[in-house]
Amino acid sequence: MRDATVCGAVYPRRSLVLVTGVPGAGKSTLLRRLFGLRGDEKRTVLTADGVRVIDSLQSRYRLRPLLGPAPYPLWRWVVHVLHLARVAAALRGGPVVVHECGTRRPVRVLLALLCRLRRYEVHVLMIDATPAEALTGQNARGRRVTERSHRVHSRRWRQLRAVTRHGPAAFAPGARSLLVLDRRRARELAWVRFGQRAKTRSPRHDATESPPTQLELVTSDPP
Repeated sequence: MRDATVCGAVYPRRSLVLVTGVPGAGKSTLLRRLFGLRGDEKRTVLTADGVRVIDSLQSRYRLRPLLGPAPYPLWRWVVHVLHLARVAAALRGGPVVVHECGTRRPVRVLLALLCRLRRYEVHVLMIDATPAEALTGQNARGRRVTERSHRVHSRRWRQLRAVTRHGPAAFAPGARSLLVLDRRRARELAWVRFGQRAKTRSPRHDATESPPTQLELVTSDPP
């Protein structure tokens, strides 16, 4: 018998939701499916429901006309800086969803600090892909990181998964919830909503390896 399917998640309106995972885990794919992104945007996407969705690719595409002639590794750091600056600019009251690998602790701490200053809650959605699954995802999107970068991300991810078994705050200071989904369950996630919580039965904790706090999961049992 299959475990319950996580149909969706309801977050408070003033939330920053970090969609995390190693390169190739499926973060951009999830954002495109749930929020209608095309994948070629150069700026933050504002949905009809007032959700600001930020993918790091938006920063890369925005800078490419200016810096594209140079090898990408030379200006990757500029993309990271612009990405963080855009996240900071988006924290203006409405919900924000961000593509972030999550394997760099200084970035996690910085985002937590920004949210504390702007009075936002931090919520984490982890797509827990194996190294082999991540490589398959990179091949499917036609963009691979270097072998060294893949090893570093995979090693840091294993360490992060180990510490986050102690709860959301182990991911980032003050984080309020932690939802861990493998790739299959991430594909089954049908929606993410913000604001008033849905009137549904209690969430099934077996849908995530850390019991949710300040997060409502809507699940369905398999037939």
